[in-house]
Amino acid sequence: MPYLHTVTNAQGQYSFDALKANSYSITCVKEGYVITVPSDIVLLNNEIKTHNFIITAEPTLTLSTIAGIIMQNGVDNSVIGGATVYLLDAVTKNTLASTTSADDGEYVFYDIQAGNYLVVATKLGYTKSNEIEVTAGKDAIINLNIKLSVNPIENVGTISGIVSHNGIIIPNAFVGLYQIVDGREVLVATTKTNASGLYMFGKVEKGEYKVKAKVNSLV
Repeated sequence: MPYLHTVTNAQGQYSFDALKANSYSITCVKEGYVITVPSDIVLLNNEIKTHNFIITAEPTLTLSTIAGIIMQNGVDNSVIGGATVYLLDAVTKNTLASTTSADDGEYVFYDIQAGNYLVVATKLGYTKSNEIEVTAGKDAIINLNIKLSVNPIENVGTISGIVSHNGIIIPNAFVGLYQIVDGREVLVATTKTNASGLYMFGKVEKGEYKVKAKVNSLV
């Protein structure tokens, strides 16, 4: 934190009055310019010192920034890390830049020239967001939060295997898929093995499951 600060006048002059004898560090900054390297000054009693600054304009500091948070649609206070966010040209739709959202869902594009852009986000397990058009002006800060919806197709899995007994493949065996709910086994799907003893359950949602196989005995 600065001990003191002031603003230069129209002639670029500044002053600090009534300073006590001490060691100080002084620096200078202006919007659109890079902050100067701090200079150490030792001030004695009743001493007057002059220190001039040369500051350098930084063109990129007048460019725009687009930033925001990737969130899950329909879930309050949710954030999505690891999402890929693309910055596209609004006319050609060519990708100009891409970034990845952090663990807290934040993403940022900086040093953006004035113009029209499209922002789109995507992540495995979620539906790709719509292309959101933004207009960047000079030295603009654009806050743009993006919501992704869970993709029900990508958020399911498969359970498969082969039924055998003592190394012998068992075709046409009954196979039951049981979901573990509150410590109980609930039958949620059934199938039968093919001629190679293979079975598969598709579109299985996230959860804990148990698979059981049975063959009716012929008397």
